[in-house]
Amino acid sequence: MQVLKRTIKPEVYISFLHIYPTTWGTAGDICLVRESLAKKSASKFVGHKVQLALPKGMERNYLVGVPIIKVAGNIGDGHPKEHPEEWEVYEGIDIEIAIAALKPWNFKLVEPTD
Repeated sequence: MQVLKRTIKPEVYISFLHIYPTTWGTAGDICLVRESLAKKSASKFVGHKVQLALPKGMERNYLVGVPIIKVAGNIGDGHPKEHPEEWEVYEGIDIEIAIAALKPWNFKLVEPTD
């Protein structure tokens, strides 16, 4: 039996910054939402468009009822935009995906300390 491999077709995603209050201050996540899903939503997603070839099923979180991919979180104190070099990739997210999602924002990942 021959295994057939299908290429993943690139789709347009919106890379957006989700900022929310926490008990210790303000936190932020860089998230991805498929543009096709964002257009169908009653909510408006404002961000940067990026074209990525991602496998289905990476959307593990929901924001206003729309499936999203949380890519990276801000680890600095204060507003996330004030700490452009303090972003950490979430578990299960490939580093190349995170770099592509952060690039339009001019945010950078924290260097691994391993």
